[in-house]
This record gives sequence, C-alpha cells and structure tokens, in this order.
Amino acid sequence: MKKNIILVTVVLLIGAVALPILFKFNNKKHNEKAQKVEQNNPAEFDPGPHADQATMNLDSYEAVQFWKKKMNARLDSIMKIYEKKDWMEPSHKKRFFENLDAAQNAFMASVKAEVELRFPIGEADEWWGSSAPLCINMIYLEHYKRRYNDLGLWVKGTPKGEICGGTAMTAFELNELGVFKK
Repeated sequence: MKKNIILVTVVLLIGAVALPILFKFNNKKHNEKAQKVEQNNPAEFDPGPHADQATMNLDSYEAVQFWKKKMNARLDSIMKIYEKKDWMEPSHKKRFFENLDAAQNAFMASVKAEVELRFPIGEADEWWGSSAPLCINMIYLEHYKRRYNDLGLWVKGTPKGEICGGTAMTAFELNELGVFKK
C-alpha cells in the first residue's frame, strides 16, 4: 500500500513539474514571477493566480531562505555592535552573548518543533500532499520574519525614555558607537 502511495506521489510530482514546461505559460504575470525568482529577491512571497504547485513550493522556499539570511545577518550585526559596547563588567558581555546564542537556539528549536507538530515527518507518506512543502515553508517564513523584526531592537536602539529595553542600547548609544554612520 505504501509503495503505491509513494509511486502515485512521485508520478503526481513529475506531472506537476512537467505540465508547465509542456504548456509554457506565456501570460504576463507568470513571466513577472519568473523574473522575481531570477532576481532572487523574494522578500514577499506572492505566487499569483497562475502559479503551479512546483513554482509555489520553490518560491516559498526562496522566500524562507531570504528571510533566514536577513535574520542571520541581523544577528551578526548585533554581535558586531555589542562587541564594541563598553560593558561595565567582562562577565556582563559574556553573559549577553551566551544569552543571545541560547535565545536563538531556543527560537530555532521552537520553530522546528512547531513544524514537526503540524507536519510529523514520520507520517509524510501517509497524508501529506504536494502542497506540504509550501505549508511548511509558510510556517518558517512567518517565524523568520517575526524574529528578524524582534531583533531590530538591538540594532535600532530603544527610543528616548524607554525604561524596559533591557540589554538593548538606546538609539543615542548606538549613534555614539557609530552604528548610524552615513
């Protein structure tokens, strides 16, 4: 039974990839979408009304990679900025970087656990369809975007008068470090 399901799934996937190639969609929106993929700028995932499943899966994956790269770049920026900070004690600096690393590891574990909760890998061939990669990518995309924005506090600084910024420097402190050089 499982072999039949796997065989049918493979045939459907091959058909989903082959049909657009055979019929070569020539409409304007499809061409614009192809250009977006070629430019590798998938900041916003928008498959459009004429995208096939394979294209949606690929584009959603590229959007996830785009936001993951942005999130990791922001983490790198935080590390570079806070390495320069004048810490009161060396132990504070060490603790900040340990906590930043622990928070990121916990974030990644949480997202992975949510994906596994919603799409258990052990049940993939029992009930998953060709849209499962798209659905999984949308989970990652949502979380990576949110994490990127949440990390903004440490690179943009807290506003004047903010008393709950914790380890995040104020915008004034970041400016004094030369973070906002023009």
